[in-house]
Amino acid sequence: MKKFWMLAAMALSASATGMIGSTPAYAEKRVALVIGNNDYRNIPALRKAVNDARVMGDTLKQLGFNVLFAENQTRKAFSETMLAFDQMIAPGDTAFFFFAGHGFEVASQNYLLPTDIAAVTQGQEELIRDGAFAAERVISRFQSRGARTSIFVFDACRNNPFEGTGTRAIGGNGGLAAMTPPEGVFVVFSAGAKQTALDRLSDNDNNANSVFTRNFVHELVQPGANLVQIAKRTQTDVRNMTAAANRLQTPAYYDQIVGDFVLQP
Repeated sequence: MKKFWMLAAMALSASATGMIGSTPAYAEKRVALVIGNNDYRNIPALRKAVNDARVMGDTLKQLGFNVLFAENQTRKAFSETMLAFDQMIAPGDTAFFFFAGHGFEVASQNYLLPTDIAAVTQGQEELIRDGAFAAERVISRFQSRGARTSIFVFDACRNNPFEGTGTRAIGGNGGLAAMTPPEGVFVVFSAGAKQTALDRLSDNDNNANSVFTRNFVHELVQPGANLVQIAKRTQTDVRNMTAAANRLQTPAYYDQIVGDFVLQP
């Protein structure tokens, strides 16, 4: 009888091992795409976007991300970089996307502008759609690759880059439109919807990074902070700093992640 129970236990153990082995296993990893665009050809160039991308890339590496970094991306280069990053994302991964550069909203849709975007005027908004990258499309690409958690940070809420392109310039002050991301996605804007972000607080502000990024990277590495805490602390930091300079900038976030997600345990 004792021998029977020993054999039965061995059989159950083997059966359990087989069941575990047959369950799909995802080797979750952290991957990030970081882009900074300064050298715009047809609209005002930027000073700090590339610096912001570089410090963000270094910070994400500290947090265990495999980082793909790119700067001053034309439409073609941006597309190729996105394609390369698609291949880095596997089901179950955590994917992080950071873009510093010009962004623009057309009919409540947000577009990330490559460096060779045309200097369009009123009535030519479709050229922006054709020549830029829709933020929502970038999000959907991550989702289609099976990323379990996707984090998007858009430091692209600057002044209207088309306001100086002639007497028929596209109206608006700049900034991005509010978003409703799908489940599993967390989005951060450097400023609130329709609000513009500051590169510097004053002419005496010699910090190499924008007001948002210098505060955001500080909060990212705080131990035990979840994404909402990071976003809200950044809101407070940036709002207090800009208010002291008689300006007002309040970063926005849009959270569709179930539960807490901590970057730095």
